[in-house]
Amino acid sequence: MNGVRAAKEENFLFSYNITSLTKAIRKAMNRERTNVGRSAYSDRVKSILLSCQTKEVASELVNDLKDFHRGTLHDEVEWIDIQEHAVKILSAQERIAFVTPDDFMHAGGVIDEAVVSGIEIVTIPERLRERISGQVDISGEPIRDLSQFVKELADSFEFKFVDKSDLTEQEKEIFELTEEIISLIGTKPCQIRQILISETMRRDPNSFVEAEGIWYPSEGQIVCKRSSLKSLSKYAGVLLHEVGHVSSGALDCSRQFELELTKILGIVAFKAINSTL
Repeated sequence: MNGVRAAKEENFLFSYNITSLTKAIRKAMNRERTNVGRSAYSDRVKSILLSCQTKEVASELVNDLKDFHRGTLHDEVEWIDIQEHAVKILSAQERIAFVTPDDFMHAGGVIDEAVVSGIEIVTIPERLRERISGQVDISGEPIRDLSQFVKELADSFEFKFVDKSDLTEQEKEIFELTEEIISLIGTKPCQIRQILISETMRRDPNSFVEAEGIWYPSEGQIVCKRSSLKSLSKYAGVLLHEVGHVSSGALDCSRQFELELTKILGIVAFKAINSTL
């Protein structure tokens, strides 16, 4: 740097040849220092890294970032904007899902599915995941965290609907009781336009186990998995569970949905007991 050398950085991941003098560097030089401190050139180092879009540099940064929990990060990788930039480069060049340590504890099934799909798993800090969530990489494609991976699976999923004529006689008998089952708790909600049977079902985004049934408000459809037709009690349970979503307008694991299921159980129990008196 024109006869002025930067302070030696023992904990930098890369070496930097700073040939252009920024305002901060000139100011530091004007103090007649022989060693220019980091505060003078840190912005220039960030600028160099942020302008770099090579896979090799991004890989070095992300590989270093993988050890963040050990407290051994090189100094450049401590900068959140550099972490984000590295993720955006790698996301554009590799099939990667960026996950947090908490994801491993609570979404192991989703991570296993990603691995089976041929996606490499890279662990990042929670703070960085919050920064990249919903963002796009340098090629303009969504960065894949676990929520994006689940969305990709949902978008690619196709139901394998089963026509009533293709059901077994036992399955038909149970399916034909659909209206009668719903009548146990009152009239069928007007939002329900169709009740369909499918061989395949989407997976629950939390447990990543195939759901038994699902309610699609936009389509006015309840879809039940064909295996639920193995018994009347199984099908009735799945069907009334989904009707509970319709009548409550609430999602699984919510207090509102819990209250709706409690109401449904009470109505069914009342009718069952009264019918024996």
